[in-house]
Amino acid sequence: MKRIFVFCVLALAIAACNKDKVESTPHLKFKSFNRDVISQNDQELRVTLEFTDQEGDLDSLFITRERTNSRSPSYLDFPFDGIPGFGNQNRGELFISMPIQNQLLFNLLPIKIPGTNPEQYEPDTLQLRFYVKDKAGHVSDTTSPKQLIVIR
Repeated sequence: MKRIFVFCVLALAIAACNKDKVESTPHLKFKSFNRDVISQNDQELRVTLEFTDQEGDLDSLFITRERTNSRSPSYLDFPFDGIPGFGNQNRGELFISMPIQNQLLFNLLPIKIPGTNPEQYEPDTLQLRFYVKDKAGHVSDTTSPKQLIVIR
């Protein structure tokens, strides 16, 4: 019985040590949007992501946008400029400010609601996915937060 107890304690200790290990491959975790519903008057979407990377050498951030409320969902994958240098910091937060008209809604025509006079448009439902690449070429897992609603 005593051996089983010692074995269980050792197994838990080993599992706890591996939990905080930072790897060379970067990892991302979504924290928040400044809003979930975007109106026509909003200027920017602010996103907060947490990252871990053993070397702290994040190089590029990429965003994939998918419009899910159209019959044939449209995708756009684009690089995002402006990742600061982190020195040797292997954990931290990324704060992203995306201009709504120039980046978030780029190349998305509003979907007309049939039979409305004056014309009205459906709200857009957007799914964003974020991933990073470091200087060694390692690509992170993709974090996919909740959907955004854009009122047109």
